[in-house]
Amino acid sequence: MSDHVVHEVRFTGGAPLTSLSEDFRRVVERIQSELNGVALHPMDLEHLATADAAERAVDDLALELQRDVGNRNAWQGALVDYESAWLEIIRNARDGKN
Repeated sequence: MSDHVVHEVRFTGGAPLTSLSEDFRRVVERIQSELNGVALHPMDLEHLATADAAERAVDDLALELQRDVGNRNAWQGALVDYESAWLEIIRNARDGKN
């Protein structure tokens, strides 16, 4: 048996920060890809509020997971909600909707 031990960096014993960051990075990259060449002014304030609330949920769940009290399914759902909120903003910008 090997004496090699793998350690993950954790905030306080919960989900590894690197894993959460990587999940979020992939979502942000997809959003940025969709944003390429899209003018977002003027933006629909209701949709911006939805994106802001979704971002707060992502932040809150990441903190819970780092403390080992969060739920991975809720985390994945929050990432989907965040991405969906931004894709709706982008879709509206492309369609010229406010």
